[in-house]
Amino acid sequence: MKKAFIFLLLVFLTGTVIIFFWLHKITNNVLIPHSKSSVVSNNTIQQSFNNKTPINILLLGYGGGSHDGAYLTDSMMVIHIDPKAQKVFLISIPRDIWIKIPTDGETSSYWKINAAYTIGMDDQSYPHKKPQFKGADGGGRLAEYVVSQVTGLPIDYFIGMDFTGFKHTIDTLGGVDINEEAAFTDPEYPIDGKETDLCGHQQSEIPALDAKAASTSPELVYPCRYITLHFDAGMQHMDGERALSYVRSRHSLQDGTDFGRAKRQRNLLVAVKQKVISAGVIPNIIPFISSLGDDLKTDLSIDDVKIFIQNASSLSKYQISTLALTDQNFLTDTFSDDGQAILEPKDGLNNWTSVHNWISDEINGIIKPVPPIVQVENGTHLVGLAGLATNRLNNFNIKTLDPKSADSQSYEKTTITVYSPNIDQMILIKIKQEFGITQVQTETNSGDNLNYNILVIVGTDYNQKEGKKVLNE
Repeated sequence: MKKAFIFLLLVFLTGTVIIFFWLHKITNNVLIPHSKSSVVSNNTIQQSFNNKTPINILLLGYGGGSHDGAYLTDSMMVIHIDPKAQKVFLISIPRDIWIKIPTDGETSSYWKINAAYTIGMDDQSYPHKKPQFKGADGGGRLAEYVVSQVTGLPIDYFIGMDFTGFKHTIDTLGGVDINEEAAFTDPEYPIDGKETDLCGHQQSEIPALDAKAASTSPELVYPCRYITLHFDAGMQHMDGERALSYVRSRHSLQDGTDFGRAKRQRNLLVAVKQKVISAGVIPNIIPFISSLGDDLKTDLSIDDVKIFIQNASSLSKYQISTLALTDQNFLTDTFSDDGQAILEPKDGLNNWTSVHNWISDEINGIIKPVPPIVQVENGTHLVGLAGLATNRLNNFNIKTLDPKSADSQSYEKTTITVYSPNIDQMILIKIKQEFGITQVQTETNSGDNLNYNILVIVGTDYNQKEGKKVLNE
């Protein structure tokens, strides 16, 4: 059964910390006493602002209620706040990361990282967990611990929200405006409450139908369980239900990966910031708070929140950057021994050294050369020219993607477009020499959906200069 996913949009740094000013009006089920153990940081918000030291908060999104896998945190994001540099980093953590989770004293077993919260909540099934991972805050503590292992950052606090809380948040804000980069269609979006609907079939038919669904597509076998979603490119207004589907969608051909979902989650977080700092939001806060109840969990105290409120004006001016762990940088797609699709670090199982160094360099502004990943496209009618260029780059041990056709076959001159400002200049020189080009184009707004950082469109001049020579050899 397909699991439901949620992006936790908790309006925290982005201005919505104002909401928490009223948390004393909510049931004590929301606020979990803050009792940090030695495995995580014990910074307080006041100390961090006084000393200008970083604050790390883990955002957790889960279905909740009667949803299948109700407390699997299929959306996880670290907010790194740096009062000294006046910067914020949003760090997306993929749900399928394969990592050791301590479940029995000193014993750890490998699980997907999104299981940490639900394991921490379940003291009955895991009675021998370490004390800090038990009780009302056990889920949050365990999620903090494993995310800290991946990122190398000490996690100070967590905030968790379920589907209902998410939709209430967006609707209370009067909806949000999202600028989507590219249109996408999801033909297999699950309808809540229809997960086990027989769609007119008899119970005796289900085993055969399930087998057919596994080999074809579930929406073809059980059409009543799904709807088709479509999002246009460009600016669009979304209410809570629409925003939830926007960040849950994961079956489109155009943007259906978990990394695509993470990008949309970050887009939505930025949109909420813009809405919160606009006029007319505060009058809606009180009805929102009265409806949250158990849909929100956090170990931020009222005093912590008040400190954020006192710094809300300066926080709204912080520069926001996004980081994402993907299979295009430090992760690789593979399978566990029991057949689950998982993500492991490219450095080796449970080796997060490169990830730690990367995140540290990014948040400290340390720029290191980036190795190029080149996409070559054929801008001519000469069949195989892009493949020829790709092979020659491979001879220099330059990483390339499979060659493609360009948007037009009438390019007379070869062009090189660089999408990263930190490309290793020595390798870039080799690429320029190969194509006989002295000047390259640069683009800084490339979007998160590119899996390359250099685009070469070969024109007829490449055939004349280099390609023709090789073809005649």
